[in-house]
Amino acid sequence: MQRAAVIVNPSKIKRPRELRNQLTAVFHAHGWADPLWWETTVESPGTEQAVAAVAEGVDLVAALGGDGTVRYVAAGLLASRTPLAVLASGTGNLLARQLKLPVGHFAAGLEAALNGTQRPIDVMRVARDVDGDGDFGPDDISLVMGGIGLDADIMDTTDDRLKSRVGWLAYPLVGLRHFMHDLITARLQFDNDTHLERDVSSVLVGNCGLLAGGVKLMPDAVVDDGLLNAVVLRGGGLRWAPVITKVIVRSKRGSQALERHGVRELTVSVDRSCLVEVDGDVLGPARTVRFSVDPGALVVCCP
Repeated sequence: MQRAAVIVNPSKIKRPRELRNQLTAVFHAHGWADPLWWETTVESPGTEQAVAAVAEGVDLVAALGGDGTVRYVAAGLLASRTPLAVLASGTGNLLARQLKLPVGHFAAGLEAALNGTQRPIDVMRVARDVDGDGDFGPDDISLVMGGIGLDADIMDTTDDRLKSRVGWLAYPLVGLRHFMHDLITARLQFDNDTHLERDVSSVLVGNCGLLAGGVKLMPDAVVDDGLLNAVVLRGGGLRWAPVITKVIVRSKRGSQALERHGVRELTVSVDRSCLVEVDGDVLGPARTVRFSVDPGALVVCCP
């Protein structure tokens, strides 16, 4: 009999016992055994639980939470090829939206996973060089997008209470506070070949180009094409206003302030220490950050 593990971010649910019973009933209806059940903590946000689930020999791991929880759980599955089911809860849930998975309806999300197909998708690896001395730390991963500069500053200053009240609008609202920030001089190295230098607000790189609110920042992004999509936000101050405006009104049109590139690897070096974020979580500062694609590294259950 097949068995799954469910890894839950408890901050995203209100009635854990009722939820567990609902999901167990869905598994039973499909002929699966009672699932293993783990909760995440601040100290252990999902990777350790995923590794433990793989060691137990489960056939499926379900991650219940936001993009951050899904990312941590996925990190524990990469070496195993154990499929991941995304039970989406949170403000963004950008991977779930990109894959057209139910958001906020956990039983429906599990039904979609068990009735659907298993699809290998690309994973983005992100390595930071904090001091700019060529010494990169261990890779973090991203399933959605990451960046250095303004986007990380916005994530770092977005209040969780604001996100809970206004949802995806929290991000552009906080972004308005950063209109007059200083520009970053960034040196961009694409696929170990082309070099560019730009004065930028932010450099974003992603495998999933959908922003909260349904805006396609990276319209050419595909989760399984072996490529990453980079967006260079040029200029600052009022030149960034059209970008924020288009996010607020959910426009899908581009902007002259956006420069787009398709890459397999991109290294960004900046003239001063800047914050780096992945999937909405701030990793910390860096002088250089390397983004690279790991094609087909994660198996995800899709409708």
